[in-house]
Amino acid sequence: MKRTTRLIRALACVGLLLTVLVPAQRALASWASENCHGGSSVRDTWKRSQADNYAMRAIGEGYEFGGGCYRLNGYDDTPNTATDGGGEGADCSGFTFKTWALPTDPGSQVDYRYWEHEKNIHGPYSTWAFFDPAPSHPFRSISKAYSATTFMDALVERHSSWGHIALIHQEGSNGSDYIVHARNNTMGTELRYLPYRSDADYRAVARKNWTAECYPSRCD
Repeated sequence: MKRTTRLIRALACVGLLLTVLVPAQRALASWASENCHGGSSVRDTWKRSQADNYAMRAIGEGYEFGGGCYRLNGYDDTPNTATDGGGEGADCSGFTFKTWALPTDPGSQVDYRYWEHEKNIHGPYSTWAFFDPAPSHPFRSISKAYSATTFMDALVERHSSWGHIALIHQEGSNGSDYIVHARNNTMGTELRYLPYRSDADYRAVARKNWTAECYPSRCD
């Protein structure tokens, strides 16, 4: 009798768990279907200032490994979702892909595209690609000296099982900069003063083919 009672209670717990998980999964799918309707368009011109504005609009939004859709309301609509669970936000490489308006063909030096924030796309580039770009990629490695970088260049590290890439919003000093990046599930997409430049694991990488403009430090 006791075993039967325990079995009934166990089955009840499983049923309760399913009633919690299934609606949550449906809600997540519903969020994506309701909010990720953005498009894209060929962009022959793309300035650093435009990229910076694009990145800054995503501050406060969520982080999603393999994701790429932002609702742009200043907070994470789907906090604590599982890895690659279809929630709001991009990961660090997807965020860079969209901010830099990169093409989906890794070998293309043309066909740069503007990706609306609400477009749910990650792009073909991993942190490995940014860390060690091929000559055909639409970005290149550069020195990470302050004299060689400017805003909207990136700092990237890569280890055997993980990596990270972050965009320079404003250059600082002594190896630190104001960084805008999709950081992690806890922090989301943020702007923060961080010493990535002084970290020996980080390299600098720059997008190719920016549209020329002048800004406080130089014309590019």
